[in-house]
Order: sequence, then structure tokens, then C-alpha cells
Amino acid sequence: MLSLLALAIACGEKPRTEKENNDMNQSVMEIRAYEAKGDSTLYGLACEGGGDSAVVFLPDTGGDPVTYNIIGAMKAHSMFGLPSVGDKVALIPNPENKKEALVVINLEELRGTWVYQVLPTVKAKLETEGMPEMSKEDKMKFDSLVQTLMIPVEYGFTLKRDFTAQSVGGPPRKRALDEESPVEYPRLRRYTEWHVFNGALVFSRSSRSNPKKEMELVNDTAELVMLRGDTLVLRFADHLQGFSRKPDSLATKN
Repeated sequence: MLSLLALAIACGEKPRTEKENNDMNQSVMEIRAYEAKGDSTLYGLACEGGGDSAVVFLPDTGGDPVTYNIIGAMKAHSMFGLPSVGDKVALIPNPENKKEALVVINLEELRGTWVYQVLPTVKAKLETEGMPEMSKEDKMKFDSLVQTLMIPVEYGFTLKRDFTAQSVGGPPRKRALDEESPVEYPRLRRYTEWHVFNGALVFSRSSRSNPKKEMELVNDTAELVMLRGDTLVLRFADHLQGFSRKPDSLATKN
């Protein structure tokens, strides 16, 4: 592998301090730890010389910078974030044209805290059993009560540099009266890790299929639809979800 000083020079950066070198070494090791069998994703740094039609990419595995044509990726809407010099990038090359990138993801823009607004729903039991028995007057009172309880809360997650994740927000803290409430919030999926696999995002969480079994790691896969400024859109198996970035979360270093 090229020395870190050589990497910096190749990318047109100023020489790093000892601390920056150690941080970069750690980041490279963390990225390699998440390389999976069957994954064609390459990781590296964006270097000087790129533009609207190409990205100059310095692989973390070493070697010289490689220039990849990104016109096709942009036309296919597979360009997620426009890399700046020194940004960490995940890239999938075209197997039929090694100088063309099919997917480019700016990991620097992707990491941070992303949230969306969630409203509670009427409890299923009330909808199927209680509602038909109500008089018109009671139904109006019930609807009025529900409206006062429709308080939006934030759900989301923080994607960290070391490919760990942390869920944020979620339903309000449970109280004794919640059992009597006609509405309920969905459960928040608490992700602990994330990584890229062939251009998709894979989120890992602990789950137990039934109370008698031990906790196991479960993966949720999401297709990147958009990453632009403060907007992230992901397509999960059963729904499309938009997120907004929490202010200043891009500066999160951990």
C-alpha cells in the first residue's frame, strides 16, 4: 500500500498530521472490515481532476488514482452526492468497462443524522371492534380526541464514519395512561450497523423472532433513490421513505 503521505500527494492534498494519518488508517481498516463476499463496491478518496463527467478515485487498497467516467451514472440517477477532493467515496465500476462507474456514493454526504416525521395511528382493535358500535355523537367526540393526540415525532438514525449506526427519536416514553389511549406510534427499528452492498444500503439490527429464541442480527436493505444536500430518499422492501438532515449533523466525526 502507498504510504499515507503518498496518498495525500496523489490526491493533491496537503500532508496530514500524525493524528490525521492515524484517523485515516483506522477508517481504511473499518471500511475493509465491511467488505463482503459478492460485493463489487470499491472504497477510496476523491482526488483533484474530477468534474461533471468524471471522478478521480484513489482506492483504499493502494495503487494510482483511477479516472472513472460518471456520465452514465448521472443519466441513470445513480450518482449520490457530488464528491469533493478528499471525500470518502463508494464506487461500483462497470464490469464491462473498467473506466466507467455505474454507481457513485459520497459517503461524507451520506453520514450524519437523518430523520422523518411520524404520526400515530388509531389502534387496530378500536377500528375493527369499537368504531361500529359508536353513535354519531360519540364518533364525533372520538374523532376530536384523536385529532388532539396526533402529535408528530421524529424517527431516524445516525450513520457514523466507522459504519456503526444509532437510532434517534422514536415514540414518546410510555406512561400508564398509554394503554387507554386510542392511538399508538409504530415501533422504531434500532439499527446498530450500516454498510454498502452493491450500491444498496444495508442496515443491521438485533431482533428476536419469538421470546424463547436468542437475539439475532437482521438486515434491512434499502435502495438509494436520492442524496442531495439535506435530502435523503430510500426505497425499502415495502415503502419509500424520505429523510431530512438534522442541522450540523454532517460535522459528526464519530
